[in-house]
Amino acid sequence: MRNLRRFLSHWQNLLALGIVALYILVAIFAPVLAPPKDPENFSPFLIVDGLKSRTPLPPSEKAIFGTLATGILLRQLDIYYTVIWGTRSALKFGLLVALSTALIGVAIGAISGFVGGWFNGLTMRVTDAFLAFPIIAGVVLFQSLILKANPTPIDQLAMTSGQPAESFSLRAMIAQVNPVMLALILFSWMSYARITNTMVLRLKQAEFVQAAHALGATSSQIIWRHLVPNSISPSIVLVARDIGLVVLLQATLTFIGIGGESEWGILLAVGRQWILGIGGNPLTYWWVFIPATLALALFGIGWNLLGDGLNDLLNPREN
Repeated sequence: MRNLRRFLSHWQNLLALGIVALYILVAIFAPVLAPPKDPENFSPFLIVDGLKSRTPLPPSEKAIFGTLATGILLRQLDIYYTVIWGTRSALKFGLLVALSTALIGVAIGAISGFVGGWFNGLTMRVTDAFLAFPIIAGVVLFQSLILKANPTPIDQLAMTSGQPAESFSLRAMIAQVNPVMLALILFSWMSYARITNTMVLRLKQAEFVQAAHALGATSSQIIWRHLVPNSISPSIVLVARDIGLVVLLQATLTFIGIGGESEWGILLAVGRQWILGIGGNPLTYWWVFIPATLALALFGIGWNLLGDGLNDLLNPREN
């Protein structure tokens, strides 16, 4: 309780909790805040009825954040609608990637640290090798592999005609994989592994671990009941920070056209031609980029501040 009171006594931590809570509430109540026209054919993008223009239109009763000109049949996108539903997508993406990455890294670091010896040395060298591989290269690699896995017209004809096409099912399943998510998970677990490994190497010589050995505890019980719970604190801090980081990275990759399905990134990519208005004024069409930019910035700031607060709370040297 003393540590919790100290955590809540800092305004930065309260701000972080407020920002994170706001995004969680928006994600939960997205169907209420921005009801889809056709729930059965849901899309995070909404065409505003009755508005046709070659340029973005400012905030109004029909679109409270303004609209974004798509350039297709003079159609206008509702920015507010996409910002709201993009919150749900961003939160799901960030949580899934960060938690999956942490699970893989903690498991590898704990097991290799407990086994020790040559196995631990080899595992850590493999971890170092993964650290040298750039994430963007992984995204491009998986995109090319998934593109090749897309069902061909012949495969689709075989399925519709009732003929067996075992390879079609496998390739169709592979084609549904998000290459950005897969690359981030496979090439971001290393920091968790190294931190957990370092702590497990120190903790496995502790008296409570030796006592568990003497009482007949299995290796699995020692790892998951004793070592991991006592070495998980740094990984919790990393998870909080990585949730915001991976969402920012996803939006960046979407914006530059490398990959990703970030609704916020798509808004910024489509609206980039309107950032500079008449006479080079960046405020002419401010509603095109400010809502999505603020959503991204506050998302990253909130989770990063929460990670700093958790680091202060869970760091035993500060308790």
